[in-house]
Amino acid sequence: MFEFNFNVDDKQENLGLQNETVKEDRKWLQTQSHTVTNRHLEALSEENTVEEVTIGQTVLKYLSMTSALERLKKMEASADIVPLVTDNTDLVPAVYEGGLKIWECTWDLLNYMELSCKDLKGCRVLDLGCGAGLPGIYAMLHGSHITLQDYNEEVINYITMPNVLLNSTDISVLVDGNPETFNESLNKVNSKSCYYSGDWGDLDKLFASKTGIDLKFDFILTSETIYNPECHEKLLALMTNNLKQDGKILLAAKTYYFGVGGGILQFCDLVKKKGDLNIKTVFTHEEGVRREIVELTMKEK
Repeated sequence: MFEFNFNVDDKQENLGLQNETVKEDRKWLQTQSHTVTNRHLEALSEENTVEEVTIGQTVLKYLSMTSALERLKKMEASADIVPLVTDNTDLVPAVYEGGLKIWECTWDLLNYMELSCKDLKGCRVLDLGCGAGLPGIYAMLHGSHITLQDYNEEVINYITMPNVLLNSTDISVLVDGNPETFNESLNKVNSKSCYYSGDWGDLDKLFASKTGIDLKFDFILTSETIYNPECHEKLLALMTNNLKQDGKILLAAKTYYFGVGGGILQFCDLVKKKGDLNIKTVFTHEEGVRREIVELTMKEK
């Protein structure tokens, strides 16, 4: 079992939850498919704060949260979630699910992937609750086709997609200005990545409806997505239904999320109850709030 000691804030992250509505009245967003377009590429020519992190020999670039928020404020479509984020609200169930923040378990997952995922070339990788999309982007840079999903379409459009483009070698078309090269760049990015927003249960139904198409994945990645016990069953169903028989799920999270109720312990109990997957802990971080990565694989049929 690995244990990393990173420079991350180990203080308990009290999730800034607004008052929840009654569960029966909660309506989760339907799944939407998204495509990288000219507007995503053109937006990167604006003034943005770009940060970098190096994982092994791999450099990942990503927009700062400040830059993402500034872009969101300019868009009418973002009006529903910008006030929540600017008020330092981390989560509002079924409204905003925290995708603009890079949570600390993401760094655990990235460093574990550097040690354990040695051959990602040609793999199909699904990053659930992706936010900034860094684990998925890491896989893309190592030769994988990636599918990135986050609950809010604003997160997909204004942080996930720009981050994929920032890490693309084709970003030079911003300077080139050649329309033909511009379109070739977009086509290349879209050929190696897919994007979805909305509810996990709805996404599972969408994948199931695509008969005759092999949508199963070699790797399914997810970080800090099990804080809400209400969503455990549909997340587990989505992962189980769409994992290849010899595939692997890597789930990074805190052992327990105070004030919310979810966590590794409760999710693992559900996995064992359903009985479809093997599960084992492959990483722990004991200082401060305990963090873990669990690996899930299909049981032999």
